[in-house]
Amino acid sequence: MALLHGFNIFPAAKKLEHVSENQLDQPVPEQTYQWLQFDLNSPNTPQILRSLKGIDELFIDALLKEETRPRISVSGDDLLVILRGVNLAEGADPEDMVAIRMVITRNRIISCQRRSMISVNDVIQQVEAGNPPKSTGHFLVFLCERLIFRMSDVMEDIEDRSAEIEELVLDDEEHDYHNEIHNVRRQIIQLKRFLVPQREALLRLQLEKTSWLTVKQQHRFREITDQLIRFLEMLDAAREMGTVSQETLYNRQNEQMNKRMYVLSIVAAFFLPLGFFTGLLGVNLAGIPKAESPVAFLGFIVILLVVVGFQFWLFKRNKWL
Repeated sequence: MALLHGFNIFPAAKKLEHVSENQLDQPVPEQTYQWLQFDLNSPNTPQILRSLKGIDELFIDALLKEETRPRISVSGDDLLVILRGVNLAEGADPEDMVAIRMVITRNRIISCQRRSMISVNDVIQQVEAGNPPKSTGHFLVFLCERLIFRMSDVMEDIEDRSAEIEELVLDDEEHDYHNEIHNVRRQIIQLKRFLVPQREALLRLQLEKTSWLTVKQQHRFREITDQLIRFLEMLDAAREMGTVSQETLYNRQNEQMNKRMYVLSIVAAFFLPLGFFTGLLGVNLAGIPKAESPVAFLGFIVILLVVVGFQFWLFKRNKWL
């Protein structure tokens, strides 16, 4: 079914009429606005959208695109709005953000989606409960507020996990937290991929002039944008904490490696002269002094001990040990 929900909303009377696919060609009644929500997974949706009168063809093409990013476009008094919300479906990754695409006029809202969005369901519940938004402008404000509100738990969870990982990295020197840091940073990157252009879209909403967006509503968009900016700052802070944690791990690994190389260097330094002398005296050549003496080997051992003792004293004096 292409049409998921269709309403003629009477704000003053706080009532609604359901609209079916057979009634889409009828004009919108006076003192009301219409909301039509379509399923982009239905093969009939493109044909139905193109049959709607008074909608810019470029806006219809934008609604039907496979991939979208948040943006705002204006054509006359009509507004194309594409936004993203975190995926709060059970078992889904929040960073797999869900898109809502809308064309909004003074008395009509046409929205499309491929996946269910809880924020849109919030609006549906509000409408069916008899407390609908007063106008299409109020509708857009309310939906944007729900989109941002639904993000708060996800953003706080990311910030808390980043802070927790940072503390664990400082306290626990045994465990490797590279995977945990990588997962958080990947999540932040995917969220910012859509939230940064969404911030720009909401900023533009504060400036666009249409006959159905009031100054008060644009001021509310300013508050919504400020909240989104705060979420982006939280993501930036979480990313910085991840960077600090990762640098701490790298520095710790480098320090451990340097200690091991230092020990190996000391061991090699001790055996280097011993290897030199044994190699020198082990040469099978006649004429080595005192080779026939019975205490020659003992004297050689004493010489080696003296050399090692001298090395030990030299290393201690230079604070290499």
